[in-house]
Amino acid sequence: MTFAVLQIRPNPLYRRAAFELGLRAIGYADIREYRCRRNWPSGPDDLLVLWNMHAGPDEKYAAEWERRGGTVIVCENGYLQRVDKTMYAISAHGHNGSGWFPIGDDAKARFERLGIEIKPMREPTQGGVIVVRGQRGIGSAAMASPRNWHDKHAKMLRARGARVQVVPHPGDKGKLEADLAALANANALHIWSSAMGVRALCEGVPVVYHAPRWICAGWQLGGREWALHQMACGQWHHEEIATGEPFARLRDSGWGRNIDGGRVKAPSKEIAA
Repeated sequence: MTFAVLQIRPNPLYRRAAFELGLRAIGYADIREYRCRRNWPSGPDDLLVLWNMHAGPDEKYAAEWERRGGTVIVCENGYLQRVDKTMYAISAHGHNGSGWFPIGDDAKARFERLGIEIKPMREPTQGGVIVVRGQRGIGSAAMASPRNWHDKHAKMLRARGARVQVVPHPGDKGKLEADLAALANANALHIWSSAMGVRALCEGVPVVYHAPRWICAGWQLGGREWALHQMACGQWHHEEIATGEPFARLRDSGWGRNIDGGRVKAPSKEIAA
C-alpha cells in the first residue's frame, strides 16, 4: 500500500490541511508524520513531501529516499502572487528550478489567472541602481546562498563602478509590497535565486541570477513570457492543492522516475548565461 510522509507545519500560513486533502484526493489514505524517520519507500508512488529542502539531515534523508526509489516533493511559498500566502510552489526532487514539474497546455492561462501585467523592459536610467537581494542562506547544499553572498557581491559590483543598493530580505510580512518598492528605481536586479526576480521580470527589470539554477532561468534565451508561463505551472493556489491536481500531474508524468533528465527542467545556468 502506498503512503506519503508529510513534513508541512500545521501553522495556517503553511496550508498543511490543503496538502493533506490533496494527497487524500488522489488516494493517499496513509499519511505519516515526518518525525518518524523509520519510514522508507518501496517505490516511486511512496512520497516524501517536504517544506523546502534544508541542507543537513533533511537533505540526506531526502537523498536516501530517492536512492531507495521513492519520490521527493518539495514545497515552498509561491514564486509570484498578488496576495501573499495564497500560491505554493510544488516540484519533484528540488525547489526553485533545481527540480522538475510538468508543463501543461494551460501554462499561458495559468499565468494570466494571476492577474499580473508583464511590463515592457526598462531602459537604463541615469539615476537607476543595481539592486542586490539580500539572501538568508536557506535551502539545499546546492541551492542555499553562500554566507553574506549579497554583501560580497555588492562590494564586487561597486568596485566596478556600479551604483548598488542591497535590499534585505523583508521576511514574511509585507514582502510583496517591499519588493515592488525596491524595484521602483532599479536598472537591474541581481539575485542568488530569489522569487523577487520573478516579480522583477514582470516589472521589466533585467535579472541576473547566481545560483546553479533558478525558476526563470533561460528567460533571455526563451523570452520572458516563456519563462513566466512555465513558472506558473510550478505553483498552485491552496484551493487547487486541496483538489489533488498538482500531485496528480506529477504522478501522471512519472513521479521520481523523471529526476535524472525528466520531461521538464529549468535550463542550467550555463545555457542561460
